[in-house]
Amino acid sequence: MKISNASDTTSPLTEHISNFLTVASILFPFMPNAYRTIFLIIAILTVAYRPSIVTKKEITPFYILFFAAIMVSVFSKYPAKGIFNTKGILFDLIVPFFFFAFSPLIKRRKLLKLLPYSVIVFLGVALCLHLLYPKGWHIFNRDGGLVGFVGGKLTYAGVISFILPVLLLKLSEDQKGSSTIFLSSLIILVSLAINGTRSYYLGIVAFLILMIAFSKGTFKLIYMGMLLIFIATVILYPKSFNYVKKSIPKEENVSAFSRIEMWKTGLRIFKEHPLLGIGYELWSEPNYSKKLLDKYGTSKLQELRQKFPSLEKALRGHLHSNYIMMLVGGGILLFLAFIFFFISFFIFFTKIPPQIRLLGVGLLIIFAISGIFEYSFGDAEVIQNFSMALGLLVSQSKADENNNKNA
Repeated sequence: MKISNASDTTSPLTEHISNFLTVASILFPFMPNAYRTIFLIIAILTVAYRPSIVTKKEITPFYILFFAAIMVSVFSKYPAKGIFNTKGILFDLIVPFFFFAFSPLIKRRKLLKLLPYSVIVFLGVALCLHLLYPKGWHIFNRDGGLVGFVGGKLTYAGVISFILPVLLLKLSEDQKGSSTIFLSSLIILVSLAINGTRSYYLGIVAFLILMIAFSKGTFKLIYMGMLLIFIATVILYPKSFNYVKKSIPKEENVSAFSRIEMWKTGLRIFKEHPLLGIGYELWSEPNYSKKLLDKYGTSKLQELRQKFPSLEKALRGHLHSNYIMMLVGGGILLFLAFIFFFISFFIFFTKIPPQIRLLGVGLLIIFAISGIFEYSFGDAEVIQNFSMALGLLVSQSKADENNNKNA
C-alpha cells in the first residue's frame, strides 16, 4: 500500500512550505484552539495553490450540509445570526478536509509515519501527568478527569478516538514501525478508557468489534487484544467503572436521566418546526433557548431544572445529541443532509481496498454512535479532527486507486 506524497514540484520554496505544513499537521490534533485556528487560516490559503480542489466530487456531501444549514437559517427568527453560525461547518469541517485530503502542499507519507510518535509524546505526557496527579493538572479540568492539551475531557475523547483509525493505516504496510503503532494505539485506548466519556466508549468498542469481525489472521487477534485492553482498563479503573454504572437512565443518575428528557423536549420543538427547525445553532442564543425550554420542556425536565440549577447551563448549550440538535436546528432538511453526509462516505469507503474500507467505515461509526449521546458536531476541536482523519483516509484510498491503475 503506497501513500501519496505532496506535489512533485522541485521548487525549493515549495519544498520548505510543504515540510513546514507537514510538521505543523503532526501537531494539529493536540494543540489548543489558537494554534489550530492559525493552521486552518493557512490551510485556506493553500487552496489557492490548486483551486481545482474545491470541485472534487468527494466534497459534495460537505457542500450539501453547508447549504442546508444556510437555507434553514435564512427562514429562521434570527437569519443573520444563523447564517453566521454556519462558519463552523465551513471552517471546522470543510477546510480541514480540503487540506488533508487534497492539498498538494502536505507530505502525507511523512505525516502518517510521524503521527504515532506525536501521539506518544503528547497523549503519553497527558496520560502520565494524570496518573501522577489524578486531581487534575489542566486549566480546563474541573473534576479530575483526564484531559489533553486541547481542552476539556469530552473534546479530548473525541480527538483521540478519531486518531486511532488513522494510526492503523500504517499497520499493514510497515512491519518495522508496528511496535510504535502498537504503543501509540495502547496510549489512546488507555487514555480513552480512563477519560470517563461513555458515548466514546460505545463508539470505540463498535469500531474494534467491526475490525475484529472483518479482519483476518493476525490482525483479528490484534484487534481482539485492543478491545480486551480497553474493556479491562474501564473495569479496573474505579472512576471509569463507576461512571459506566451511572449510565442507566434512572432519576438518581441525573446526567443519563436528563438526556432522555432533553431528547423528548427536542422532539417536541421539532414537531412545531418540522421542515426547517429553529435555525442553525440558534439554540446557542441563551434567551431564545430559555423560551423554548420553558414552552416545550417536559414536566420532568422542568423539575430537574428547578432541582439542579447547574443543569440550566448544560441545557443552554445543546440537547446532548447530534441527531436531536439537527432536527431542532434545521428540521427535516438539515437532518437529511446530515444523514446523507454519512451515507455518502459509507458508500465511498465500501468501494475501496478492504483495509482502508474498514478504517473509513470505522471512523464513521465512532462519530455516528458517539453522536447519539453527545452534540459532538458542536465542538470545533472534535469535528476538526474528525475532518482531518476523514481527509487522510480519503486521500489514502485515492492514492491506492491510482497505484492500482498504474500497476
